[in-house]
Amino acid sequence: MILSSLLSWYAQDILAVLSSDALLVPDIFLLCILYCNFSDFSRDTEREILLLWVLFLGGILWDLRWIGIPGLFTFIYTGTFLCASWAWSLFPESGHTVPMFFFILWASQLPGFFAGLLLWNIESEYYLKSMLICQAYSIPLSAFYSLFYARKLKLKNA
Repeated sequence: MILSSLLSWYAQDILAVLSSDALLVPDIFLLCILYCNFSDFSRDTEREILLLWVLFLGGILWDLRWIGIPGLFTFIYTGTFLCASWAWSLFPESGHTVPMFFFILWASQLPGFFAGLLLWNIESEYYLKSMLICQAYSIPLSAFYSLFYARKLKLKNA
């Protein structure tokens, strides 16, 4: 769990280095943490708190590496994690389907993107282009994690 989170943070960082703009890189780290949280069918609260701390520390590292304002993406990551966990808990066990998982993962990418738009003060004519590029990255990644979730759900129900 922590190793996969660390590897996803490094993958996100490497993509940010290789891309022309760190804004356009999807939050792979956040997707990995949400996957680890939602695919734990035991709903262990200690594990959820550990994931929240890992997310907090990863957000601080991301802020210090790219943003320079410690706590900004930490707040966005932890707030998104808490909102996504709350939304996931609203549904009964039978409602924890793959399409719902995909939608929550996809929606979790939006707060960080919009905060980046405001932070980097991108001109208005590039909003749509940036949004399309970000979605071109985040939708396949959300689908990729959804496939892992479907496999884990199938193993659970077998």
